[in-house]
Amino acid sequence: MAFALPSTLVSVFDKSLIKPSSLTPSTQRFHKLSFVDQSLSNMYIPFAFFYPKVQQSEEISRNSHDELSHIAHLLQTSLSQTLVSYYPYAGKLRDNATVDCNDMGAEFLSVRIKCSMSEILDHPHAAHAEGIVFPKDLPWANNYEGGNLLVVQVSKFDCGGIAISICFSHKIGDGCSVLNFLNDWSSVTRDHMMTKTLIPSPRFIGDSIFSTQKYGLITPQIVSDLSECVQKRLIFPTDKLDALRAKVAVESGVENPTRAEVVSALLFKCATKASSSMRPSKLVHFLNIRTMIKPRLPRNTIGNILSMFSTTATNEQDIELPSLVRNLRKEVEVAYKKDQVEQNELILEVVESIRKGKMPFENKDGYHENVYICSNLCKYPYDTVDFGWGRPESVCIANGPFKNAFILKDYKAGRGVEARVMLHKQQMSEFERNEELFEFIA
Repeated sequence: MAFALPSTLVSVFDKSLIKPSSLTPSTQRFHKLSFVDQSLSNMYIPFAFFYPKVQQSEEISRNSHDELSHIAHLLQTSLSQTLVSYYPYAGKLRDNATVDCNDMGAEFLSVRIKCSMSEILDHPHAAHAEGIVFPKDLPWANNYEGGNLLVVQVSKFDCGGIAISICFSHKIGDGCSVLNFLNDWSSVTRDHMMTKTLIPSPRFIGDSIFSTQKYGLITPQIVSDLSECVQKRLIFPTDKLDALRAKVAVESGVENPTRAEVVSALLFKCATKASSSMRPSKLVHFLNIRTMIKPRLPRNTIGNILSMFSTTATNEQDIELPSLVRNLRKEVEVAYKKDQVEQNELILEVVESIRKGKMPFENKDGYHENVYICSNLCKYPYDTVDFGWGRPESVCIANGPFKNAFILKDYKAGRGVEARVMLHKQQMSEFERNEELFEFIA
C-alpha cells in the first residue's frame, strides 16, 4: 500500500541558488558529455544523510530558527567553494551532448520538519517515510530543460537532528562520482569549521574516452515510473549473509562468492518466481570500470565510467542460486578480460538498439524481456560522509526509480547488505511471501 507523511509536517524556510565562489574560466565553459553520459536519461540520483543532534553554541541552540540558519549558511558556504572544482554541477544542460558551465548555481532549500528524526527512521514504512527529506516530486525525476543539475535540501527535525539530501544529475556522473563530490564537500565543510582551506581536485574526462563522434548522438527515453510500483527495504545481516555465501560456494563451486553476487541472485530468483510472465528474464549489473580501463583511471575521475554484465534465465534451473552465481562470476571474469572502451557491453547494447530502432533489452521479436537492473553500491563508503558532526546515523536512497530495480549498499559500516527492491505491486505481494528470501533477511 502506498504511504506518505502529511505535507503539513514540512515548512520551507528558505530557497536560494548557490553559485561557485569564483567564476568558471571561459576555457571550461562547455563540458562535453560522453556517449555513456548521453545514453542515460536526465534523472537525478537522490541520496539523503541523517545526522543526530548537531551541536551548536548554547546561544544558537536556544533558537531553532537561528540554528537552521547557521547550519544552512555553513553548508552553503562550503558548497559554493566546492562548486568551483565541480563546476558542471553549477551549470545547465545545453543539449544532450553539452553542459553549459555558466555558474547558474545549485538549488539549496532549508526546511523544518515538525517531528523527530526517529519517527522517520523507525517508521514501519521507512522506505517511503524517508522521502520527506527530499524536495517534493524531485527524486528520480528527469531534469527539466534549463533546470539545476544539483539540488540540496537541509532539513532540521524537532529533536535537533538534521538530514542533508542531495539530488545529482546522472548526466554528470555515476555513483562513484557522487561519492567523490560528497567526500570533497564534507571535507571542505569540516575544514571551514577549522578555518582551513581545502581545494578538491576531481578529474572530469568528458568525452575523451567514450567519444560521441564514433557512435552519433542519441536521445534517452528512460523515465521514472512509480505509479504501479512498490519499494521494500530489506536487510541481510552479516551472520545470515555469511551462511548464504557458504552454502552457495559449496553448491556452485564459486570460490568466495561476494555479498552482491549472492544477494542479487537471490532477489532475481525470488522476483522471477513472483512474476506472472513466462518470458525470459535477465539480470543486468552496472559495472564501475575505472580500474579496468588501461591505463587505470583514478577514483576521483568524474563521469559515467560504466559498463554492464548480465545473466539470462529461460527456465527453472537457470534461476537456482548456484547456477545464477556461477554465471554472474563468469560474466565478471569475462568483463575483466575485455577492452572496456572498444568492447563495452553497455555501449554495444545501446548502439545495437539504435541500429535496430528498438529500445535497449528489447528482443528481436519486438517484446521486452523481464529485465531486472541491479546497481551495486557495496564498498562505496557513503556512511563515512562527515560534515563535522560525525558519521550519519542512516543513509538512504529515495523511493524509485522504476519497477524491476535492485539497489544494494552496505548496511551500517559493512554489517551486512541493505537492498532496496522496486517491483510492480502485484509482483511484490508474491515476492514478499517467498520463504527462501525470509530465511536470510532480518
